[in-house]
Amino acid sequence: MQAKKTMVITIMIIGVLALSLSIWAYTKGVHIAGFKSALKMGLRIFPIMFFTFIIIGMVSSIDLSSGIQKTLGNDSGISGIAIASLAGMLTPGGTFVALSVGGTLIKSGAGISPVVAYMVAFSTWDLTRTPFEIGFMGWKYVLVKWCCILILPFIGGLIAKLLFSWVNF
Repeated sequence: MQAKKTMVITIMIIGVLALSLSIWAYTKGVHIAGFKSALKMGLRIFPIMFFTFIIIGMVSSIDLSSGIQKTLGNDSGISGIAIASLAGMLTPGGTFVALSVGGTLIKSGAGISPVVAYMVAFSTWDLTRTPFEIGFMGWKYVLVKWCCILILPFIGGLIAKLLFSWVNF
């Protein structure tokens, strides 16, 4: 019930923000260009979201809970954090994909530390960005960045385990 209330509040906030920006764009005379841009982006992203939600729906309907609990459960330790981190790094797509996977992991019995590690890895270890970073900023930057961020999912997962192991989903 709380999740539905949160979703409604989130939709209302985003709706008010979208309406406010649309009114502001209208006063500047750029609202048509804004709606065209939104439509183009929506048409590009919709197929990805559509198929992602089908995958998540199918995975959530297949009972993977025993495998998830064994591999990524509260007692999975550093191996669960490592597996979740690797999965986060390899997750294609954007935020909707990662959040859908993270939500499915939670519903399937994953522990707090692997889920945190998954989300941190998705946020920091994005392999799809790496070729662009090399092209724009050079390989030395990418090497330094990876040296600095390599440990972050493990730190996040371990902090979650130490401070929040009492959290059950």
